[in-house]
Amino acid sequence: MRLQKNQKGLTFISWLIILAIGGFFVMLGLKLTPIYLENQSVKSVVKSLNNDPLVRKTDNRGIRKIIKKRMKINSIYDFPQDAIKIKKSKTRLNVDITYNREEKIVANVYVVVKFSEKLSVDIIP
Repeated sequence: MRLQKNQKGLTFISWLIILAIGGFFVMLGLKLTPIYLENQSVKSVVKSLNNDPLVRKTDNRGIRKIIKKRMKINSIYDFPQDAIKIKKSKTRLNVDITYNREEKIVANVYVVVKFSEKLSVDIIP
């Protein structure tokens, strides 16, 4: 009488598939992490505008200049300038920074991430 030996564990092909899937997600994380870190810097720039009294006194051009300077300080150099929209009235300042980041993953596969940071500040005359 012969005893059958049951297979336990994964086959070599199964391990390769698991490693490929895991490698894909590691690569995706490595590509997306800098994009999200950049967004955190943009958020800090927008939040810092709230505490700056100079922002309330200057015009749109001056506010745009302040934003650009703070982005350079935070090492954000290739930011699309048309993503910054500033609307200022006598009593309110609205800053809207909406932009997309596109990152190539493999061959013709891309990931597109959309961010939107908004700030609304009351201006006391």
